[in-house]
Formats: sequence, structure tokens, C-alpha cells
Amino acid sequence: MTNQLNSRQQFRLNFWHALANNLQPKDLFLSLMAGVITGTIGVIRAISYATLIFSGSLASALGVGVGLTIFSTGMVSFVAAIFSALPGMIATPLAAPTAITAILARELVTDLRTSVSASEILITVLAAIALSSLCTGVFLLILGRFKLGSKIRFIPYPVVGGFMAGTGWLLVSGSIQITTNINLTFTNLLIFFQPDPLWHWGAALLVALILLLVSGRYQHFLIMPCSLLGLIFGFYAVLWTTGTSLSTAREQGWLLERFAAGGLWHPLTLSRLDAIQWSAILSHWGMIVSLMLVSLLSLVLSNSGIELVVGRDISLNRELEAIGVSNIASGMGSGMVGNQALPSTLLVNKIGANNRLSGISSGIFCFVVLILGSSFISLFPKPILGGLILYLGLSLLWQWVYKAWFTLNFSDYFIVIVTLVVINAVGFLEGIAVGFIMSVISFMFNYSQLNVVKQSSSTATTRSNIHRTQPERETLTKKGEQVYILELQGYVFFGTADYLLQQVRDRIDKRQESPINYILIDFREVEGLDASGVLSFIKILKIARQYNLTLVYSNLLPKVETQLRQGGAIDQQEKICWILPDLDRSLEYCENELLKNSCSHKTEKTSLKEQLIDLFLTPEQAEAFIQYLTPQKVDAGEVIFEAGATQQCLYFIESGQVSVLLDLPDGQTKRLQTHGQGTLLGEMRFYGKPPLSSLVAADYPSQLYRLDRETFETMKQQAPSLAYALQEYIVRFLCDSLTRREEQVRISA
Repeated sequence: MTNQLNSRQQFRLNFWHALANNLQPKDLFLSLMAGVITGTIGVIRAISYATLIFSGSLASALGVGVGLTIFSTGMVSFVAAIFSALPGMIATPLAAPTAITAILARELVTDLRTSVSASEILITVLAAIALSSLCTGVFLLILGRFKLGSKIRFIPYPVVGGFMAGTGWLLVSGSIQITTNINLTFTNLLIFFQPDPLWHWGAALLVALILLLVSGRYQHFLIMPCSLLGLIFGFYAVLWTTGTSLSTAREQGWLLERFAAGGLWHPLTLSRLDAIQWSAILSHWGMIVSLMLVSLLSLVLSNSGIELVVGRDISLNRELEAIGVSNIASGMGSGMVGNQALPSTLLVNKIGANNRLSGISSGIFCFVVLILGSSFISLFPKPILGGLILYLGLSLLWQWVYKAWFTLNFSDYFIVIVTLVVINAVGFLEGIAVGFIMSVISFMFNYSQLNVVKQSSSTATTRSNIHRTQPERETLTKKGEQVYILELQGYVFFGTADYLLQQVRDRIDKRQESPINYILIDFREVEGLDASGVLSFIKILKIARQYNLTLVYSNLLPKVETQLRQGGAIDQQEKICWILPDLDRSLEYCENELLKNSCSHKTEKTSLKEQLIDLFLTPEQAEAFIQYLTPQKVDAGEVIFEAGATQQCLYFIESGQVSVLLDLPDGQTKRLQTHGQGTLLGEMRFYGKPPLSSLVAADYPSQLYRLDRETFETMKQQAPSLAYALQEYIVRFLCDSLTRREEQVRISA
């Protein structure tokens, strides 16, 4: 609690400090200019949103709707500017949530118009809008407070596209209703081609096309506000040239109706709560949930877009909290849902007014208009408002229906179109759900095409990091096909599990021509498995029992091992199933089993002299060579070379075993190589090139013989033939190591 209070106090100090810095003349001017521009755009959009929501039976309450939307724009912008993680963030009501709010209002009117009065319907609609804002705000605030922002960036791209396209069509149909006062349906489609409706929606279409053309060709931040002001001026120029009065234009449906005298903002009061039809609101809980989810989706998309443009990461958790608090504040004043406004925020960024004063002044501008503007707002032309809505809708449809055809594959594009159709035919929540289901099915189908067996091989080609003698290598090459290695990848589920099982069966069918005694399955790149995957491993275990095979599992995640044990796919009682920590150790186990009865183990050289003769010296040379070596016994676990050790010496291993280990970031160690008797150690260090390994340590008590660099220099003077023989052997040893390097790199921890 103390830390939370300290962080809040620090935030307040930083906020007032930053605000004071923004009061410098240049910053103040840019902030006020950005606030007025974004506020103007916000007011115009707010009025267009009001005409979308308060249309049809609610058209008489348009004044209340305009007050509600402008208040929402001002409040959301003001509060978000204070709490956002990005100074200069602008927040307003957005098109997609507004479209759902319009549907919610329309459905409430349809349910109540025969049972309650018009005033009670209006109060119920206002209550539903306020409740939606409060629920959305609390929902977003909880997500942000519990740091769940990183958990919600999982929305499939085609679902996003379908959602955006569905929103676009709803805006298109809404704009036509704004301009004609007629709902767009297939049954009354021909009505819109009659002269009067055609003129009205045709004018809005002309406005939308002009905005599309201008915004697509020019990218300056002043283009949109100047275009809107120019279109308004052009509208009144047409009225002046045609001699049409304002009252005539209003009667013909070209202007908004005059609002009732008094203020525009009419929040719910305690005295009006009894008139709310709560049962009607609760019957449409699905729409409220849709609004919450769509607001979340809009925030995630907007946040990502803003991050790309401003070139910095923006804490999604912080934005969830900021927009959540903004919506709660809006809902408390009977306002509607708001969110990050991508275009306005980018406009502020282009102006160079990236500070909190920009959003604050934008909100204040909306409040000023709310107080002064009932008569002023009624002068807004309907074609401009409808054209702005139509422009937004056509932009979305162009992006997600036309351009998506060229950028998405067929299955993803099909999901976009189906989601669009379902959203408009049934609802947003249902459309998004259908899109999610189709995306999951598409993912499972595509993922099932991925071969779960990344690579299959045998110990004839794939070896452990144990240094083997030449006879041992020859034996493993000859007998290596007896070990069938399957390196798996991805998720083993019903779409891929049967393929794995078939791979094993195919190998068993070839056992007559190529015997098999071991099945080694590596899970290093396996992310998980389902019940079908477990069943496949149960069947593999039964195959191992049937043909007397040994089953070896490596790199098993704890959760995967638990699933296999619970399902009965692991049976270590019969010594038929082994679990080893990694592929390297598993390969070592299988190799040792293959070498158990081979001649290479029966003829091991036990003395150093015999080993040297076998490696590179004659008997006479071996006797002389040993005189230059210093015997050294080491215990199990004793470190022979520390990390970064600079001593230049060679070790010949007469008995025991030594491993070269590399420290990993997770605190584990990876075995790079293991040397047994009759092998050489430290050849890189001997020539002053310490390898990257962290240390070299003995696995068991070992007998070593050391050759120091100084002693070697003496050998070069006294017995050059011995020194030459040693150098020649080291060259052969290094070449042999290089030939195995590729395989060692492939077998990772």
C-alpha cells in the first residue's frame, strides 16, 4: 500500500512538473492550437455520432444526444490526457463502439415503444448508454490494474479485419439513415433511388468521396479540419446561390432540427431513476458485453498503431487504466464510451504538441461548445455529418474488403467476409465469436499440415558428444540403424499425433531389412500435447513391448511427463522405457548399449604407453615421450580448467572420464564434449586459444598426464621427432573435431 501511495504521489508530482514546463510560450501555443483542432474534429464527430444514435424514433431527442456525445468527447479527452502513459494522447468516442451503441438504442426503442412513454424510453436509453460506459470502464480498469495487457494481444488478424469491415458497413447504413431518416434494408432498397432520398444520401456520398480523395492524396495534419470547414462553407454557398433560406433547408432535411432552449447536457438525476426500464436493459446484456469487447479490441488496435507512428512502446496496462477511468468518468455524467483516437493523437504528434495540455485543452474546447452552442450546433449540415460517417465506413470497407483481397490468403479473407456478414445479420458478439471459431479451425488445419517429426535419423549419423575411438566409431556406423531417432516439434495433438504413430509403424515394417532395437524420441521443441497425443505414445509403448524394443524419452517438460505418466505412456517398471535429461545423454546411453559387446570394448588399452602407440607413436617413441609428461590424479567433480584459464598445457587421459561444460543463461550447463581414456584434452589452450567453455571437470576419478608448454619447447630441442609426431596428431584430432562440429551444434541442450 505504501509503494502504491508513493507511486501515485510521484505521478502527481511528475504531472504538475510537466504541466508547468508546457506553459512556455511556444509549447503553450502549440498545445492550444492542437487542442482547438482536435476539439473541433471531436465536436463534429460527436454531432455525427449523435445523429447516428438518436435517429428514427429518437430523432426528437437529438439535442439531448448531441449534448451527451459532446460531453463524452470532452470528458474522455480531459481525463485520458491526465492518466495516459503517452503525453499528447487524445481520446474520444470511436465509430465502432458508437455503431453498437446505436444498435442498442434502436433495440430498446423497439422493445419499449408500445408499453411506455417517449420520455421513459429516452431515460432508459440514456441509462443504458451510461451503464455501458461504467461497465466498460470498470472492465478495462481491472484488466490494467491486474497487468493483463500482455494477455489480450491474441486477437486473430482476420477477426480484427471482419470486425473492422462489419463496423464499416454499419457506419455506411447509419449514414444513409442520418441523411434520409429511412432505415437501409433489402426490402426498401428501391426507395433510396427516388428523387428526394437520392439527393440526400447522394450529397453525403459526394462529401465522403471528397474526404476520401483529399485525405488519400494529402497527409498534412490540417487537411481534415480544413476539408470539413471548406465543405460546410460550400454547403452554405450552395444555399446562398440557390436562394434557399435556413428554415426551408431545415424543412427539406438538409439541416439539423433546432434544439430546445436551455443547455444541451441533460445527465440522469436521482429523480429520474424510477423511470428507467431496467428489465429491458438487462435483456440486452449481450450488446453491452459486445460494447465492452469491441472497446477493448479498439484500444489494442489503436495502441499498436500509435506505437508504430510515435516510435516508442506504450504501456498497454497503463492505457487500460487511463481509458477505464475515462469511461467511468463519462458514465458518471451519463456519457458514452470513449477510447484512444488514433488520427487525432497522430495529428498532435505531427504538430509537435506531445504534452498533456493538448488533450486537456481539447476537452475544455468541447465543454465550451457544450455550454455555448445549442443554436450554433443546429446549423451543422446533415450531408456533412452523414458524409463524415460514410467516409469512415467506406474507409474501413476499402481497407478490409477491397485491399484485404490482395494482402490476405483466401482462408483469412473468407473469415473476414463471414465475420462481416454475421455482424450485420446477427450482431457484433456473434460475428466475433464466429470469426474466432473459424480462425481456430483454420489454425488447427494449417498446424496439422506441419510435420510433427522435425527430423528422423539414427546413431549411424547422429552421435552424442562423447569422444569415441576409431573402432567405436566404426561400430556405431555399422550398428547405428538399430537406434531410430525422432526429433519432434510443435504441439502433438489430434491433427499431428497419428502422423507420428505412422512414422514409427513404417520403421517397424522395415525391421527385417534393417533391424531396430531402440526408439529415441526427443521432446526438446515440443510445446505440449493433448489426449490424442498421449494415446499415440501409449500405442508406441505397446509396439515397443510387442517387438521387445527399448523406448527412450529425452527433454521431457514436467507437464508433458506428467501427462504421459497419468495416461500410461511411460512404464519404467519393465525397463522398457527410459527418461533421460537431454538428447546428448540419450544418444550416449544408446551408443553404450550398442558398444557393450563389441570388440572395441574388449581390446581397450589400459596403460598410457599402449594408448600412445595406438594413437600416434612407435613403442620406442612412446617410452621416450612419457618421460616429458607429469602424472596427475583428479577426483570426481574436480575442475581441471577454470573459465578463461590461461595455462597452456595438454592432458592425456589414461583412465576415467572428463567433460567440457558450458554455462547456460538459465543456470544449467550443457555438455559440449566428453573425453574418456586414450584421448587428448586442452589442445586449444595449448596453443594459447582458450575455448568458450566455462570449465573442464572430471566426471569420475581419473588418471591424467600433463604436458606443459615449456616442457614441449624442451622436447622440440631434445627430441624434434616426438614434437613433430605430436603436432601432426593434434592437427588430425582438430580436423576430426571439426567434422563433428555441425552435429554437435544441432544437438542443443
